[in-house]
Amino acid sequence: MHRLLIFTMLSLIFIAQASAQLSPGDLHDSHTQLEGITQCIKCHELGDKVSPELCLQCHDILKKRVDAGKGLHSNAEFKSCVHCHVDHQGRKFKLVFWKNGKESFEHGKTGYDLLGKHKNAKCEDCHQAKNIADKKRFIEKKKDLNRTFLGLEEDCLSCHFDEHRAQFNQPCLDCHTMNHWAPAEKFDHQKTRYKLTGKHRNVACVNCHPVVRDSKNKIDRDYFKFAGIQYDKCTACHKDVHNNKFGQDCESCHTTASWKKIIGNKFNHDQTRYPLRGQHAKVRCEQCHLPNRAFTNVKFANCTDCHTDYHLGQFRQRDRRGACEECHTVQGFSPSGFTIKLHQQSKFQLTGSHLAIPCIACHTKVRVRGKSETIRFKFKSTQCSQCHDDFHKGELNKYVSQAGCEFCHSTEDWAAVSFDHNKTKFVLKGQHEVIACGDCHRPTKNRKIQSKLKLVGLVKECQGCHRDVHAGQFRNEKIFAKIKKNFTRCDQCHTSENWRADKFIHNRDARFKIDGEHRFVTCGECHKRRNIRGKLVVIYKPIDSECRACHDQNPKKLKQKNE
Repeated sequence: MHRLLIFTMLSLIFIAQASAQLSPGDLHDSHTQLEGITQCIKCHELGDKVSPELCLQCHDILKKRVDAGKGLHSNAEFKSCVHCHVDHQGRKFKLVFWKNGKESFEHGKTGYDLLGKHKNAKCEDCHQAKNIADKKRFIEKKKDLNRTFLGLEEDCLSCHFDEHRAQFNQPCLDCHTMNHWAPAEKFDHQKTRYKLTGKHRNVACVNCHPVVRDSKNKIDRDYFKFAGIQYDKCTACHKDVHNNKFGQDCESCHTTASWKKIIGNKFNHDQTRYPLRGQHAKVRCEQCHLPNRAFTNVKFANCTDCHTDYHLGQFRQRDRRGACEECHTVQGFSPSGFTIKLHQQSKFQLTGSHLAIPCIACHTKVRVRGKSETIRFKFKSTQCSQCHDDFHKGELNKYVSQAGCEFCHSTEDWAAVSFDHNKTKFVLKGQHEVIACGDCHRPTKNRKIQSKLKLVGLVKECQGCHRDVHAGQFRNEKIFAKIKKNFTRCDQCHTSENWRADKFIHNRDARFKIDGEHRFVTCGECHKRRNIRGKLVVIYKPIDSECRACHDQNPKKLKQKNE
């Protein structure tokens, strides 16, 4: 008994080792039914060669295509299965080997070239379970519909939704290309039962082929109707503007070349009470002969019988209550016949530069009550501010309220100012009379109102414009104590005539009286320059008035100098 047990165990070990040596590895999940020593010959011929014929005994769906000479596997270079399919590599090993990668596969070798938009499509965009034509046959053969590359047809509708809902029997490629769905490059309307002529050639498809709602399809609900369109009479598409007064034979008067062009007995409007002249000769009939209106007894005595008052009653107060003929003719609404001569008879006569201004610069387009658009001719006043912005931003309202902008300006030239500065609190004298306005009226950097000149709020004292060259030597100490800024009364010594200190008298205004030889000494000999904060300044005070401050005290030197 003991010997039998040992023999049995050794036999099992031998068989297991032999089996491992015979099978190079586990088969793929889809081939597990072929596992075992007795199953090898279902794929392999004697030896280790895999037979394509044996493969096709199982893959009979593929065999039918190969026998019919269709598809990739019917090509000689792909008849050997093992070039692309390798097994015994494990249960989950991928059975398809792509030599240069799936993306570089030459699809034309399958017998179906990828053209146009198809070139950029990914494999899985087309090879989907929903696109397989005979799913039942594949399921019976236990094929994974999400993995197989078989089962597709070359017909466009095998993959694409029928946008036309079976309105056509022709193949899609009779009208469309693979480059794009729209426009249908190959479609020729002239090959249909209704050939397009005249203006019909330029009509958009949707004008004749309406959009139909498809309630059954939730993804794409709308499509164009192409089949079943009536075209035997014009009124199938066009509204009969004559309300059947002339019958339904439109072609007896009109052509597709132009609705306006009448053939046969052309209607002569000159035979009516209103001959068409000027722009009226170009107007379409229906613009005056409105639908559901008679062609006779149309009012035409006044322009407003057809036209709305573009000026919205702005001229009602005139003698002719704003009759259009006062300014306009049938030759055209614009330009009007209102001349400068007529303008001079209005409340606002044009002078100066206003004579060169185009009408639309003042008479601009406006909206009345937020809806109707018109050109403005009535103004609240004739003041400049009706058209012009206040360049001075309200700073000169004091003067403008007296005489308007004309207080300083005229229509001849904006820059030619006639303002009398002596009416202000700062009367111009001396050199101030000849300097330019902008030299004094400069806007400050932190100024809220942005204009080129600052006309109000200027400091009238000299230091408002001029730098204190004396560096605060003559500042007013009381004012300095309040505002902590140097403030000097320049007019104590100087005038606006020139910079010389003509008003300064040394014996009156200084502590040091000049007499004797001092009368012949120049100012600069006593008042020397000194560097103050990087600038040379003549020092006037404080100066030591003792002799020793200027003169040498050595008696010998004084004698030598004869002092």
